[in-house]
Amino acid sequence: MVKGFIIKKGQKVFFDLPAEWNLLTFAALEDSPQATDVRALALTALRHPVGSPRLRERLSPSDTVAILIEDLTRASPKGIILRAVLEELEKARIPDAHIVIVIALGTHRGLTSDELTDAFGSDLLARYSFVNHDCHAVDLVPVGRLPTGRVVKINQAVHKARFKIGIGSIFPHPMNGFGGGGKILFPGVADFDSIREHHFQYTFQDGTGLGQIEGNRFYEQVSGIAQAAGLDFIVNTILDQKDEANDLVCGDPVHAHLAGIEKSRGIISREFHGKADLTLITSFPYSEGPQIVKPLAPAAMVTREGGVIILCADLAGDLPGPFVESFERFHREHGHDLLGGVVDHFRGNHLIMEGGAIDFNMALAMTLAVQHRFRTILVSEDISREQGEKMGFAYAGDLKEAFALAKAMCPGRDVHIIPSGGVILPVLRHRSKGCLHSAREAMRAETGACTWELR
Repeated sequence: MVKGFIIKKGQKVFFDLPAEWNLLTFAALEDSPQATDVRALALTALRHPVGSPRLRERLSPSDTVAILIEDLTRASPKGIILRAVLEELEKARIPDAHIVIVIALGTHRGLTSDELTDAFGSDLLARYSFVNHDCHAVDLVPVGRLPTGRVVKINQAVHKARFKIGIGSIFPHPMNGFGGGGKILFPGVADFDSIREHHFQYTFQDGTGLGQIEGNRFYEQVSGIAQAAGLDFIVNTILDQKDEANDLVCGDPVHAHLAGIEKSRGIISREFHGKADLTLITSFPYSEGPQIVKPLAPAAMVTREGGVIILCADLAGDLPGPFVESFERFHREHGHDLLGGVVDHFRGNHLIMEGGAIDFNMALAMTLAVQHRFRTILVSEDISREQGEKMGFAYAGDLKEAFALAKAMCPGRDVHIIPSGGVILPVLRHRSKGCLHSAREAMRAETGACTWELR
């Protein structure tokens, strides 16, 4: 009998694998030996930026500065990092009145005053101007165009500032390859229509995928727009498998980001011994809204076509009713060809969840693409059986029930276990492709299409 464990609500939960199953990979990542001193990391990085002089060498007291900072959907210690950056600006003798701090929400909701206070402190809120980006604002400023012709507009306060600094975090991303870098500007402070068009047009193109940068047009457009809009400097936290700060890099938005990506690969990459018939993965450390389905992407990379993925998901709060209902409606209307339905929506620039933020629509698209190719089982104490089944999952109340369902669905015996699946980058011994890339190839095979580019 083989024992394993998964991480649920931050704790290890042990179990026995069925005796007839063969464990290929137990993809546990090692914990950091000690707590990270984030302030020390930030000060060190700011003294040694990548591909750029120090901030104090690039700024003068007459300059205006916009600091773009990620919202609460990211777990980075953004308050500590912001203070370190502000100290550097103070040493450059930038007046407080010349600094605006813009919460780079993309299409997410704005932060409340209490959330701003909790994240950044009442002293900073009293001293500096904080602004929630609004992707629907009427005063957004054009900065360029996507290859589709769509004009990209950004936040006016960001556009007006002479110097633009982005504070974000680096971790595997299912479309951009990795988070961080230019994403803090685009989509962070851009308009809804250009964000939607970019995401819908480039998600299913060649090169798009988890951990993929080279040849990734999704990433290339993000970086290009950020450069065109004048993003000058980034400060990026490198997150570990617990979504905690492991390291930090800053400097030129492209060169520093690439340096951070290499560090990230070293922290969260895990080798897998071929593809399994069944992959057991958890949502940890993600537990909020659409974030909980992100681990389906790495699971799909290491599971055989038609195999089973068991997703053990924790959920803080509730899943919005329209999100769950969008799954149910889509399965009802496109159950015969989920992936084809997703692609048709994206080709036509149509939302799957009408009125929903782009991240909810992307979570829907990724989940539906995975459900097209794999049998998926949801195990959760926080999501009801009714909700799980409406979302298109087979539902299990616990691992024992999930294992029984998996045996009935798939005769194969090879198994991967990924105890914490939110922040991991699988590396197969043989050449592999990302979840959405593979989904694209599956669609080609079924339709006989000779091209996939969405134009």
